[in-house]
Amino acid sequence: MNDMHEAVNLPDPAVKRLLHPTDLPQARALYLRGWWFARLCSLPITVAIGAVVWTLSGNLFASLAAPISTFVIALAASRWHKARAWDFIPRKRQDPNGAASWRLLAVALDAVALLVTAAAVILAINSTPVSQGVVAYAVGSGLGVAVLQIVEIILAVIRKRPGTSVAQRVILLVAVLVASVLVAVFSSGTWDQDAYALAAAGLVTVLLAQSLWWLFTRLSRKDDEQ
Repeated sequence: MNDMHEAVNLPDPAVKRLLHPTDLPQARALYLRGWWFARLCSLPITVAIGAVVWTLSGNLFASLAAPISTFVIALAASRWHKARAWDFIPRKRQDPNGAASWRLLAVALDAVALLVTAAAVILAINSTPVSQGVVAYAVGSGLGVAVLQIVEIILAVIRKRPGTSVAQRVILLVAVLVASVLVAVFSSGTWDQDAYALAAAGLVTVLLAQSLWWLFTRLSRKDDEQ
C-alpha cells in the first residue's frame, strides 16, 4: 500500500469496521471505472457482443474476434482499476460483499444481455437457417441453467443469504427462461422427437458439468482446510 493511500482518512472502525471502495470518495471513481470495464468482460455481455456481430456481419472471424478482444482488454482494465481502488483500504477492513446495489445492477445488465443474445440468435436463425438440433440443444442448455438458478435460489433462502443475493438469482432465472422460450418459439421449424431429445441432452449436459464443478470446488476446499 503506497503513502498516498495510507494518508486517506478512513471511518472509525467503531462506526463502520468493514469498508468497500464505494464508501470512500477517493476510491469510488476508480472502482466504478473498473466496474464498467467488468461489465464488458461479463460472460453474458461478451456472448451478446458476439451474437450481435454475427447477426450483423455473418462473419465467423469477426463474431469471435470482437467478443474475445473486448473481453481481454476489459478484463485487464477492470482488474487494474479495482485493484487500485481496493488499495485505499487495509485488507483486514475490506468488505467484499459491499456495494449491493451495484452488484444488483450488474446482474440486471447481464439479464438484458441474455435477452439481446436471444434476439440476435432468433434473427440469425431466421435469416440463415440452422439445424433444428442445434437450436434444441441450445434451448435445453438454457433450461439447464434455469434449473441451476432455481437450486441456487433455494439454497440461498435456506442459508438465509441477503435479499440482494436472492434477487440476483431471480433476475437471472427470469432472463434465462425468457431467452430460452423466445428462441424455442421463434426459431424456424417445428420440433420433432429428436429435437426434444437433444434439448434434454443439453439440459443434462449443463447439470452434469455444473455438478462436476461443484464437486471439484468442494474437494478443493477440503484440501485447503487440511
